[in-house]
Amino acid sequence: MMDTQMVRLRAMAELETVRSDIRGLTEILDGIALWRPAIGLQKSCEEALFMLDRLAERFDRKLVVTLVGPCGSGKSTLLNALAGEDDLSPAGHRRPTTENVVAFCRQTADAGQLAAQLGPENIRIHASASADALENVILIDTPDTDSTHRNRHIPIIHQAITLSDVLVCVFDGENPKRRDHTDFLAPYVRLFSGASLVVVVNKCDRLAAAELTETIMPEFDRYIRDAWSAEPAAVLCVSARSRLNDPAWDRQAPPKHDRNQFEQLQRLIVETFNRSGYSVDHRLENARRLRIYLEQTVRAEAEKEKKQLDAAIAQMGASEAEAMEQAVAAFRGDGTSLVSGINVRLYQRLAEHWLGPMGWIVAIWTRILVFGAGIASLLRFGNPVRQIFGAVSAVRHYTGSKKAVAAADRGAGTGMALNRYDGAIARAWPDIAEMLIKARFSPSVREAHRAPGHGEKIGQRLSQIWNDALEDELSQVGRRLSGGFLQLVFNLPALGVLGYTGWLTVVNFFSGSILSGDFFLHAFWTIVLVLLLSFFLLQGVIRLVAGREKLVERVFARVRDVVDQQGSLSESPIWRQANTIIGLGN
Repeated sequence: MMDTQMVRLRAMAELETVRSDIRGLTEILDGIALWRPAIGLQKSCEEALFMLDRLAERFDRKLVVTLVGPCGSGKSTLLNALAGEDDLSPAGHRRPTTENVVAFCRQTADAGQLAAQLGPENIRIHASASADALENVILIDTPDTDSTHRNRHIPIIHQAITLSDVLVCVFDGENPKRRDHTDFLAPYVRLFSGASLVVVVNKCDRLAAAELTETIMPEFDRYIRDAWSAEPAAVLCVSARSRLNDPAWDRQAPPKHDRNQFEQLQRLIVETFNRSGYSVDHRLENARRLRIYLEQTVRAEAEKEKKQLDAAIAQMGASEAEAMEQAVAAFRGDGTSLVSGINVRLYQRLAEHWLGPMGWIVAIWTRILVFGAGIASLLRFGNPVRQIFGAVSAVRHYTGSKKAVAAADRGAGTGMALNRYDGAIARAWPDIAEMLIKARFSPSVREAHRAPGHGEKIGQRLSQIWNDALEDELSQVGRRLSGGFLQLVFNLPALGVLGYTGWLTVVNFFSGSILSGDFFLHAFWTIVLVLLLSFFLLQGVIRLVAGREKLVERVFARVRDVVDQQGSLSESPIWRQANTIIGLGN
């Protein structure tokens, strides 16, 4: 008992893994809703999950072998022959001969779970304690697939198949290649592994032996494998009637030969399906096959679109690269104004780091550059783009500075970048949309809002990239131009004059000599001249290290590098879905 429980626990764990994989596939398909095949594939996954739930419910149940066939195929006779009882399932000329599912097992309790799932009104159970050959198997006969009561029978047949472990497809030997029956069984066949699918051509005794052996069976074998793209465990020709206790042959139409593969079918059921432990192993194999089938189906559908999607994505990438180039260029705007603004931001950064007399001069120069309404922008620490626009507006024209600052607060550079980006994408989108439609995307991709540039996300992200690049460059240049050695060199002349003036003043004070006002006036202007000369030299160094155009170009180079590394800045649903489909096909 413990071994049985351990086997069941391991089986349930593996079954849950399969279920998790299919759920993951369902979620992926849900994320590519614009791709039309995804709806049907998702439906298949949902049906598979339903079947797995049923599979989990029947791990403790005996293996169910289900016979399915059209009117007159002789499946009821075949069930009776396999069960060893002539009257177990009704057989005859009245159609339909089988109105309900008929189950044959050793004990009535064996089919209790089936009865609960199908409904007591839809199943008749026949039990025989003498059926030792079916100790681990339940045989069930289903209603005809093409009877006059087809609308009522089909749901019952469908439910019975979903509860089955082995499917025995029965064909009429006198007309085996019936397209309607083959097509009806096709979707169910795909859900059964080769080891659990058996094809039986019944009434073979009604056909000439030579024709049966040389023509009918070889042609049918090829026909069924091509129609289903499946490899059954066996394709057998049988005469079920000949195995009844009382075949009651018509004297006018006796059997034409004794070629019969009934015993092979019987051995397959008794020696393979009836083996202890086969049911758990087989159900797990069916679950694995179900997962493999779904994965292969999704992969095959996705592979069909690879060429079109590769072309569409390449076109999207090219159009986005062009659009992004134009958006980045939009941030430059008036080149002179932008250079002046970045220059002010650089001096603001230096004023934060420089000490001593030269630090005072740098701070004063920064305040001179930023006056009027520009001072408000300067003191509002935060978005460097807005600070630049405020500073530039103050330098250019005092009377228009407030209006320019207000425009900067609304994101003037961002808006222009977004407009240029959207315009470039919009021009390329119609051709891209047609490529996507050829790849079976919904025609709704033609709508303008599906284009990657729609919305403000691009402008916001580009603005953030610009701000980060500007801050990084200003910080780097500010540290280079604020080193201790550099500050000492440029502060030393002014400090030397100040020190010398102070020394003379102190010495003369203690010696009782009073220096004249001209001395202090001359000392003051000497200090001012030294400071100005040092500041002019410092400006030369600043221009050499971070010239007006050099700093701007480095900032734009940083922006372009980040844009290139990030690829698709838009993260549009179309882009993601197309790449997801390509990934499914690999």
